[in-house]
Amino acid sequence: MLEQKRAWKEAAWIFGLSRLIIILISYRSVVLLPIYRINLRKYIITTGCNTRNLTCFVESWWRWDAIRYVEVAFYGYTNSSRENTVFFPLFPLLMHYLAAFFGGSAFADYVAGLVLANVFFYALLVLFYQFICQEFGHTAAKNALIYLAFAPYAIFFFAGYAESLFFLLSLATFVFLRRGTPKDWWLAATCGFLAALTRPTGIVLVVPFLVLLIQRFGLSTFFARENWQQKLNAVLSIALIPLGLLLYMLVLQIQFGKPLLFSIEQTKVWYRYFAFPWVGIYYAFKAMYYFQQASGYYFQRNLTDLFFTFLPLLVLILGWKWLPLHYNLYSLVMVLFVLCFPVMYIGKSLMSAPRHLMMIFPIFIIMGVMHEKSNFARMQFIISITFFAMNIILFVTQNWVA
Repeated sequence: MLEQKRAWKEAAWIFGLSRLIIILISYRSVVLLPIYRINLRKYIITTGCNTRNLTCFVESWWRWDAIRYVEVAFYGYTNSSRENTVFFPLFPLLMHYLAAFFGGSAFADYVAGLVLANVFFYALLVLFYQFICQEFGHTAAKNALIYLAFAPYAIFFFAGYAESLFFLLSLATFVFLRRGTPKDWWLAATCGFLAALTRPTGIVLVVPFLVLLIQRFGLSTFFARENWQQKLNAVLSIALIPLGLLLYMLVLQIQFGKPLLFSIEQTKVWYRYFAFPWVGIYYAFKAMYYFQQASGYYFQRNLTDLFFTFLPLLVLILGWKWLPLHYNLYSLVMVLFVLCFPVMYIGKSLMSAPRHLMMIFPIFIIMGVMHEKSNFARMQFIISITFFAMNIILFVTQNWVA
């Protein structure tokens, strides 16, 4: 009980401080800085950012993927916006039902996205603190929460994106797997099922299940008759995770006749292709060389993407020895999933890679443990909070972030 109370308290002040900083920087940026004008499509609501008023501030997080989620929540998946099938259905579905209490308008969906993202993030902080505290202690848990809340791309835990929900479901899967009772296998699998309905990377949660299954029952003795009921229970629960993806594919088959439409649109609209994990990195370096003289913007963008792609990889390499095997294998497969789908468009090969790598929660456990042992962690925090503030400014002024 005392640990739970401490978790709520620690999560509350970190959550409150991070939200206060985001709101203050957003407001000052919208009021004082020029808004970068981009050629957006004609969306369902029009921002009021040609005047410096409260409406402009309220709608300052109406950007990029947040608009896509609102479109799905408000219109559903339609023939005229097939590219939106890339955005998996659970988060916009929750937005839709919450917005129904406020009249069901597009603006209500936008507000619902912001509310849900922040509610899920607070729940995530509470659960993450408890999760880390049990194994690594209070100090490491507190440090990990700070690193997470002020990560360079933690603004996506505030905006109407699915990041908070996916992170929460992924973490909850590991929480139930740690407890390990027959019932917990199903609770973990249910979280994995929902994660697979939130983002395609949810399917990676099969990995820790399989590792723990082999560790618990043994590979050589798995087909023996002993404990067959527990083995059957575990195997059946694992099948629930890919069922989330299959359910979405079934919906797409019924509506569009193409169960892999989300993958087709990723290639067609966002130019994401399957490739070896070093291909995107190679093209990012190549783009830096190419744009060094021609375009400072693309040089800076690729430099930032490369830096914040290599940094979490370095953290995982430095801290792998502190983590159980299923954490490390989960992290490895997640890294490969992100890096094996680069954007094959000049100057943008690692687009969104740093944001997607942020979903690998063991990174923040390592940083929390490392903080008391290494100056590297403290130096990274200075870098993180600097880019955290910069990315808020860039995002609300309609500049691309991640």
